[in-house]
Amino acid sequence: MRAALLAALLHDLGHGPFSHAFENAEKARLTKDVYQDHEDWTAELIRRRDGNIRRILKEEFGGDGSVADDIAAMLRGDEQDFYSSVVSSSFDADRLDYLRRDRLMTGSRAGAIDFEWLLDNLRVVDVASSSGEDPQDNSGRTIQVFAFEEKAIQAVESFILARFHLYSQVYLHRTTRGIEQMLTAFLLAFSAEAAKGPHAELAVSVDHPLRIYYAQAKPRIEDYFALDDAIIWNALETSAVKGNGPCKEFAERICSRRVLKAISIDMVNQQPADGARRKYIAEHMKALIGQSIFEDRAPLSIYKDPSKETVKPHKRVYIRREGGKVVDITSLSKPIAALFEDQEVLRYYFINEKDQKKVLEITEENYVPA
Repeated sequence: MRAALLAALLHDLGHGPFSHAFENAEKARLTKDVYQDHEDWTAELIRRRDGNIRRILKEEFGGDGSVADDIAAMLRGDEQDFYSSVVSSSFDADRLDYLRRDRLMTGSRAGAIDFEWLLDNLRVVDVASSSGEDPQDNSGRTIQVFAFEEKAIQAVESFILARFHLYSQVYLHRTTRGIEQMLTAFLLAFSAEAAKGPHAELAVSVDHPLRIYYAQAKPRIEDYFALDDAIIWNALETSAVKGNGPCKEFAERICSRRVLKAISIDMVNQQPADGARRKYIAEHMKALIGQSIFEDRAPLSIYKDPSKETVKPHKRVYIRREGGKVVDITSLSKPIAALFEDQEVLRYYFINEKDQKKVLEITEENYVPA
């Protein structure tokens, strides 16, 4: 239990500055054998022999600080049990935190959940560990997961739908994503120049933490943890004033909030113009993708269909019916079952507004193949 509580508290320590925007830039610039996501960094930070986290844990709980290893293993391990479900599951501490906090901080009216009622009706049950469709298939090993009493099913629906609404209305908002696209583009341009070493033409000094970080072919942990949002803002503001090339252009846009113009392609209820515009970009503007046109694709998939694909038990939401039978919520809830359909957000952001207007003029009737 102690390791689970500490893991829930520490699980995001390894996030880089500006969170997923920074991580997206790292994915684009590093090879798979070098790239580490924020979970990898978090585990490394916690279990470091000479790190402050391990020292604090050792001072607080005694021993050799091995609780740090337990926490790191819980954060990175695929083996699931009741305690690890507190850290990562369909109903974990992280989701409960960000759903309430982000709704408050953004002022959104979407995403309300009945927190107390959910906790009052939360239970621990045994289900099959085989990831099959039937959670009570007793032919193999079982594991403990969370489940809710049937009387709380509407509150559980609201919890799942709250994630869907916040993703669609807040996290994937076109302005938010547009700024993230510009920040990612700035970081990639900055890193490409910084990789040239001391002779790089950058506005910041040679001892700037972001420049030091990007000068290494393989990221070093001490350089990574020297970064924060203020370091990035300093690089942006300095580049906007004294920089040149793409670094200056993207920095100026971000600092002055000149958001890129966007075109959204409806991927769910696609109209003829959506398909025509997408084809036009692919055939006539392919060379500009990643240069002056930025493609933003994001899955909007909140709940997977366990009858059609493998879904780990802890990633499902269970309802305990009267009599004790445990079922997946989708067998009782049509609104949640409707989320099975894969959805995708697709947008194109344009530096050149003339290119954006040209694409907007494209309809099925006037589309001309390359």
